[in-house]
Amino acid sequence: MSEKKYIIIGWGLAGSTLAWQFYLEGVPCTVYDSRENHCSRVAAGMINPIVFKRLTKGWKVDILMPYAKGFYSKVEETLGVSLLSNKKIVRVFSSVEEQNNWASLEGDGRFDAYLNPVDDLDHPHVNAPFGVGKVNSLGNLDINLYLDKSKEFLSENGVEFINRPFMSKMLDRDEYIYCQGYKLTMNPFFQHLKLKLAHGDVLTIKAPDLKYDDILNKNMFVLPLGDDLYRIGSTYNWEMTEPVPTEAGKNELLERLRSFCSFDFEIVSHEGGIRPTVQDRRPLLGTHPVRKGMHVFNGLGTKGVSIAPYYANMMFNYLVNNKDLDPEVDINRFKKHFMRNFV
Repeated sequence: MSEKKYIIIGWGLAGSTLAWQFYLEGVPCTVYDSRENHCSRVAAGMINPIVFKRLTKGWKVDILMPYAKGFYSKVEETLGVSLLSNKKIVRVFSSVEEQNNWASLEGDGRFDAYLNPVDDLDHPHVNAPFGVGKVNSLGNLDINLYLDKSKEFLSENGVEFINRPFMSKMLDRDEYIYCQGYKLTMNPFFQHLKLKLAHGDVLTIKAPDLKYDDILNKNMFVLPLGDDLYRIGSTYNWEMTEPVPTEAGKNELLERLRSFCSFDFEIVSHEGGIRPTVQDRRPLLGTHPVRKGMHVFNGLGTKGVSIAPYYANMMFNYLVNNKDLDPEVDINRFKKHFMRNFV
């Protein structure tokens, strides 16, 4: 096993999942936790195998979903806590056409594991005249619980945590893996990567009358949290560069919610985050073109909870066992941009 020292920079979904890979394989690592990662802390953590807009399966879902289930189940067992809700996602149809498109996939073996037949939704507070389609899913990951309990456990079991921001002047001969989320755009070493910032607003509401246990979806999600609390979201704003809540985002969410739901509620909290998305919608794994001790595991985007376990394992094997990366996610695909700008 390698004697190199591995430094993980960032304690969001990417950094924590990579740290678990090192722990599970018995390889020491150090984590820099600046105690801020707005996207992971704000994200709903849903694991949805279906792209509703095109009614297709998500990218590599048949590989990513089973791997994610196995990984999170192992973490749950190790920590002794429940992290996955295993709730169904209930798509509320907007038209007869959407209903028919869903029905046309019945009997298509590619979707048997995920889609259930068109159904009615008889709920006094949810307007669903065209019916619903239910998706078998892992539900959502409680990311805040995952981050907090993972840090507590790993710090007691050999993973070193340094609770301050990482400074580039600390660089030496070790191996550094940047898992900084949207802050990778501020990293001078990885300016050539095509990271796009997608701001999103999320609300937590208290709605005692709703009484619904699965995840509703109709141009937004309504995610049950327990105790009559629901997370609703989210918006996309490609201009915002700060992870702060916006009034426009809040109003957009409330308008969407009222378009198909009718119940009284109060807003408990309003948060904003920045998703680290990539131009080609693929994560960023790999090594700096010149500085060979600098690596990146980032850009998990909107499907981060589904993607993180499989690609954290790939990143670990790349770093420690000299395994090849999938070219589809290797940052070498952006090397031409680096060479053009590097002097």
